Amino acid sequence: MVKTMRRSCLPVLVAFLLAGLPAYAYADPSGGTLFRMLMPALGALWAMWMILASRIRNGVTALYRKLRGSQAEETLD
Repeated sequence: MVKTMRRSCLPVLVAFLLAGLPAYAYADPSGGTLFRMLMPALGALWAMWMILASRIRNGVTALYRKLRGSQAEETLD
């Protein structure tokens, strides 16, 4: 019973999916979608850059202090 029901619904489902229905929509010419996609990505890149710059800065400071002979301070990073 279930198999015959599936077989009878299949042509109706295929016809529904292949039917050409008009789409009442338009593409946004202002670029709002592009802006919404790029801004989080740019924010993530900026955060990664700031973390990397901080680590480089801390490493150079520790190396400079080591070369001068003073002890590097402990940080709570």
